[in-house]
Amino acid sequence: MRFLFVLFVFFAGCAIKQPAVSYPANIIFKTPTIKIAASGFVKRSARRMEVEGYMAGQPVLELIAAKRVCINGRCMRYEMFNERILGARYPRLLIYHILRGEPIFGGAGLQKDAKGFVQRIEEDNFAIIYRSNPENIYFKDSKNHILIKMRRLDG
Repeated sequence: MRFLFVLFVFFAGCAIKQPAVSYPANIIFKTPTIKIAASGFVKRSARRMEVEGYMAGQPVLELIAAKRVCINGRCMRYEMFNERILGARYPRLLIYHILRGEPIFGGAGLQKDAKGFVQRIEEDNFAIIYRSNPENIYFKDSKNHILIKMRRLDG
């Protein structure tokens, strides 16, 4: 009986886990410190996002957002990522939410449409337009010179 219980727990635990979803994408990641345009893959699981970009078959971008954020093998807290890559004034988990195509800034300026949403955020420190739908993610902050685009290639 104990064996059956252990066996059930083992298989039930494996059945609950959601597998990662992976799809090819065109990726543009442009900040004051990094400028990359590449083709690659986006991998999404329940608590982790990975973006891999390649140019001429060579890896040029590996961005992982999970408990910490890692870019090209250097892992750091989200606050440090913002300071070094995006800008210190952004919310802590901004890159995680962008990569997942989720609303940012608590849904400020959110306008939903048939396929996704658009956010426009104008403040002293930001001039953001952010669009998300199943095929595309587009984030542009013209005041801070940041552009993040991911266009799904298989859909």
